[in-house]
Order: sequence, then structure tokens, then C-alpha cells
Amino acid sequence: MKEGKMPEIKITFRKAPDYRIIPITGAWGGVNPQGEIIFDLFVEKLEIPESVQLKVEPGRPPVEIAREGQVHVRESQIGVVVRPDIARSLGEWLIQKANEAASGIVGGGEGHA
Repeated sequence: MKEGKMPEIKITFRKAPDYRIIPITGAWGGVNPQGEIIFDLFVEKLEIPESVQLKVEPGRPPVEIAREGQVHVRESQIGVVVRPDIARSLGEWLIQKANEAASGIVGGGEGHA
């Protein structure tokens, strides 16, 4: 190997058997005692109510007149722990992709963080 030149390597991508795509509407987390970034990715949604009360009249569709026990929830989908340098790299990559999406660039290559 020539001095100062990095060797070339080929990387093959594979998906883990439990790979899945999940919806995300936000994140919640912070820095752990080891200095790593730890966070949950969540989806925010309106939970189904415990019950609803309907008014029923012959020949007409039912009309909802009361609802009980409905709350907004943030349902954690997955927890993530990353080193600060990786978190920064992911953040920069996400900002780049968000800018491409806002500019209408589609299929500009997925790239990596």
C-alpha cells in the first residue's frame, strides 16, 4: 500500500431479519452518563376512546353525542443510543435530505451518514 493512500473496500448492504419501516413524528431523549446520545423515536397520535355514545333514530345514521377517555399519546417505536460524532453525522445527513426534499429533489441518491 502506498503511504498516505487508504485501501479501497467494498461494503455490502443487508437488512436484518427484523428490519421494518416505522412512522416517526418526533424524538425524546438526552445524554446518558457515558456521554452517549440516547433517545426514543415516537409517533404521536390520538388514542382510540374508551367509549362513545351514539344517538340512534330510525331511518337516520347514528350521531356521536359523547366520547370518553380519548387522549393524545406519544408511542415509542424504538430506542437509539449513539456516540456524539455519529449523532452529528446523522443530523447533518438528515438536514441535507430534508433540504433536498423541500427543493423537490426526488431520487437524488440515498447516500449515507
